[in-house]
Amino acid sequence: MSASNITTNEPLQMLQEVMVAIEGNRNIQNVAVASAAIMILEWFLTFEMEIALVWKTEWNAMKGIYIASRYLPFINVPIALIFGLNEGFSVEGCKVLYNCIIWMFGIGQAAADLVLMLRTWVVWGKTKHMGLFLAACYIVVWVVILIGLALQLWIVTYVPSPVPRLMGCIVQNTNVYMTMIYAAATIYYASMLVLILIPGISVWKFGAPACPSGLERVIYSDGVIFYVYIFVLSLLNLIIIVKLPKDYINLLMTCVDTLQLLRAPLIEA
Repeated sequence: MSASNITTNEPLQMLQEVMVAIEGNRNIQNVAVASAAIMILEWFLTFEMEIALVWKTEWNAMKGIYIASRYLPFINVPIALIFGLNEGFSVEGCKVLYNCIIWMFGIGQAAADLVLMLRTWVVWGKTKHMGLFLAACYIVVWVVILIGLALQLWIVTYVPSPVPRLMGCIVQNTNVYMTMIYAAATIYYASMLVLILIPGISVWKFGAPACPSGLERVIYSDGVIFYVYIFVLSLLNLIIIVKLPKDYINLLMTCVDTLQLLRAPLIEA
């Protein structure tokens, strides 16, 4: 999936921009293939446990969130690969695929973030004030992100690839709102990381008398680890948008999708 800014009529500069776009598309596809391999491996390693702990239980809201978090990446990552490797898609076809990728990515991330937000609330003892604060943070951040995604999709343009055998659709004007989106996400994940670290330090340092088996330590440590992962990825995405060519704007999207899959089992904790 390439996001380019090929606008010049100068032949030499256009050739250079096309080469950068091809390189960016190749790197994005390499990351997508690696992400797909990790997803498949993780699914095989945990599917037996998933059947026992999830699929045999009654349907409820958390089970629905689990399915959205865990299985949307299995749809989204292949679509991203098709988008980047296609030959002969029309501009309208490119638009439909890109919209599907972005909205499935957003919905899956919103579902996964809701799980971790609820998890943070649990480690704070499910207090009313903390619940209201976390819910307000989640709603504000995701309203900003979803509005940013809608505006982003509204302004992007699609042009046929000059080298369809080497790269698929070219998407232009992709970074206008992405900086705002990833900045909001980075601030949010940093805040959630701090909030889960505060009670977590107490548990690690003094222990948890109510959980002699050490279960509570595992819950805190898993939450911290995944918040660190997602914070680092969001920060890297922000740096990529600001510092690298526009063709790399979607470089880590499939990585985030994969992490979404890996943190889905936290729902049942």
